Amino acid sequence: MQSRLEYLDGLRGIAILLVLSFHAYARWPGLVPYGDTYKGFPLFQLGWLGVELFFLISGFVIFMTLDKINNFNTFIYKRWLRLFPAMFLASILIYLTSPFFIERPAGKPDLIDLLPGLTFIEPEWWSYILKTDISSLEGAFWSLYVEFKFYVVSGLIYYFLGRKYLVPSLFLLFIFSIMVYSFQANNDSEVLRCMIDISDNLSLKYFGWFCAGSMFYLYKQNNNETYFLMALGVVTLSSYITAPYFHAMIAAFLVSGLFALSLRLAIIQKILSNRLLIFFGFVSYPLYLIHENAMISMVIKLGVHLPELEPLFYPFLPVFILVIVSFFIASSFESKVKNLIMILNRKKISKLAN
Repeated sequence: MQSRLEYLDGLRGIAILLVLSFHAYARWPGLVPYGDTYKGFPLFQLGWLGVELFFLISGFVIFMTLDKINNFNTFIYKRWLRLFPAMFLASILIYLTSPFFIERPAGKPDLIDLLPGLTFIEPEWWSYILKTDISSLEGAFWSLYVEFKFYVVSGLIYYFLGRKYLVPSLFLLFIFSIMVYSFQANNDSEVLRCMIDISDNLSLKYFGWFCAGSMFYLYKQNNNETYFLMALGVVTLSSYITAPYFHAMIAAFLVSGLFALSLRLAIIQKILSNRLLIFFGFVSYPLYLIHENAMISMVIKLGVHLPELEPLFYPFLPVFILVIVSFFIASSFESKVKNLIMILNRKKISKLAN
């Protein structure tokens, strides 16, 4: 399998566009100047499914990454090194610009609110440890906490139990999360509450998406139809569990179906590999990190200063600005931070060796 599948970048582009549309037009109807005018439009209303698409892609890519790395420590370090530079830059940018974006839905951040994003540990854990209220700089950071849990769990399974146990274990963890919630209505025992806490703290209800992505990887690697059919079954179950209503379930399955078809059909791969989607895939990570509060704040400002503007167009300029910023982070600044970290790490290893 080729190391870089361009159509996966195109899928990332679709995922970030879905998330952008959801946050721009459906997430904050009480704040934006156009209210709930566009909230009911399916593409906007269901744009949150872009995160589930990110999870599917991650399940596929992480299995591929595990196959290329020899040990757990190296795997976790490389995943951290992939995520941290952009998170560091985004966090500093968000914090320093927050006084300008006074309309932020999340409010004015405190310095301590940098902690969850920079450690990829959710604020509830830090609030419990430090006995103080801590929030995320951005609501969208929640999926990064889920992602990092998946990295740790999948790495432990792969390197300490064995490669063949990865997919079955991810599936069993997902089923475990379903079962504990299904028993909750008729059982309020301490043991069950403990199991629910385990499921919640490990975010196991999202592991179906990661599991399906891993199954799709095995299908792509081995050309085994059984894995493909199993993956479709898991995304169907995940769509049912994730979606709050029937239409959302169908949409979740369709988004998953696009991912599945991209593995089989050259025409889909060609469409997903067009330059625009590849570009949005390239900037998707920093754009995902910085967009929500800044975008909504700028939309509110435009509503005050340009009340005659067609409402649908209010998010266009904010998104354009954020895309440009994200491009510079992804193309230049992110690599500089990464290189600095690698240099410092080599110096540390050299000192320890001496």
